Amino acid sequence: MILKYATATIVGALMVGFVWLQPVSVSFLKYLIWSYSAFTKTEKGNIEFRGAHIHYVAYGQGEPVLLLHGGLSNKLSWFAQIPWLVASGRRVVLIDTRGHGDSTHGDEELEYHLFAEDTLQVLDRLEIKRTDIIGWSDGGIIALILGREAPERVGRIVAISANFQPSALQFSAAEAHDQARSTVKNKVIAWLQNWWTGSDKNDGLLEEKIYALWQNAPQLEHSDLQAIVAPTLVVAGEYDVIDPDHTIELARNLTNGKLEIIMGAGHSAHITHAAKVNPLIAEFLNIPRPI
Repeated sequence: MILKYATATIVGALMVGFVWLQPVSVSFLKYLIWSYSAFTKTEKGNIEFRGAHIHYVAYGQGEPVLLLHGGLSNKLSWFAQIPWLVASGRRVVLIDTRGHGDSTHGDEELEYHLFAEDTLQVLDRLEIKRTDIIGWSDGGIIALILGREAPERVGRIVAISANFQPSALQFSAAEAHDQARSTVKNKVIAWLQNWWTGSDKNDGLLEEKIYALWQNAPQLEHSDLQAIVAPTLVVAGEYDVIDPDHTIELARNLTNGKLEIIMGAGHSAHITHAAKVNPLIAEFLNIPRPI
């Protein structure tokens, strides 16, 4: 009797939590169902480059689309995008940025141009000559650098919550961390995201290096942005940690830039507001909208 009561209590709590955390919980559940039931062509591996092992995974077949995660996260932060992008007929490529997830640090200083070089090495391994890129936060910065430095390798870019100068951050790294956890619900979502991606296990050295990176980089000028010829969709949350004027400045200075603001969203719009972000991505990349 006690066991049945305890089980019912746990199930009830889980159901309440599932409803309370919508729509994030729905996206997460869809990803779990997909990952355990889909018979999808999968290729995993590592490259060794400049002292580090860079981990990657590719799902599906078709025209490639590369997903680049944010700082102190990893490839699993794209759980709300992976299933429908694969279903749309795209080959979805994910990389753990150097020092993150299943990729190692190496001995070199972490910086965005090095991350971009790592990315090109993975594309070479997968024999991908040209790809669309969806990048979030640091991943968006890497995408912009690739658009500037290797335009022949880049099709279209979706840059979510990206910046081109460190002055764009409205808070310090520590303040941004606290801001994202300002409500109980945000704290729970942040904990679940950290647990799922394994970023809660990031060592102190990685955090120290990434916080230092955020304070000093990127250092892109208007001329660098104007040199990016790839059509680029700039997406930001209404309450993003990136200054809204900076986001507007980014979109305006891109040669083929387009701006979308996700109302009610913060810095992780692709997770918390996937139902709004995913259709924008689908329209921009000219692929079927998610069901």
